[in-house]
Amino acid sequence: MSEKTQKDIFTLFDKQARGKISKQQLGDYLRAIGFNPTNALVEEVGTDAPDALTLDEITTLVSKHREALDKTTKAQVEDFIKAFQVFDKENEGKVSVGDIRYMLTGLGERLSDAEVDELLKGVEVDADGGVDYRKFIEDILRQ
Repeated sequence: MSEKTQKDIFTLFDKQARGKISKQQLGDYLRAIGFNPTNALVEEVGTDAPDALTLDEITTLVSKHREALDKTTKAQVEDFIKAFQVFDKENEGKVSVGDIRYMLTGLGERLSDAEVDELLKGVEVDADGGVDYRKFIEDILRQ
């Protein structure tokens, strides 16, 4: 991602035009620029960071943790697909909405029911109640 694009995204997060964003926004910013870190990795990246971060400070943190952050992109997509395949008994590339809800609220870094409801808004469900999980994963990671 270009430096200009990162600066544009940073500006969206810097709503008060102070040249800084809060440390609590770090994970959302990292996801906006193309990484998909776990909450634990976001905490690790921001461990020694101040409560408010400039774009230069974030760029330094990203550089310092580049290897770990890079692993969150492509590898994570394949990990998600493998997780969904466990529930794809017919090997059709589809799972039920109930399976998705179970995975997101009961496994790994659990989401709340409200968070899952938000993710499931607009999900295409076929006549048999199945969701194309590859498309679902791509759509979620694109957000």
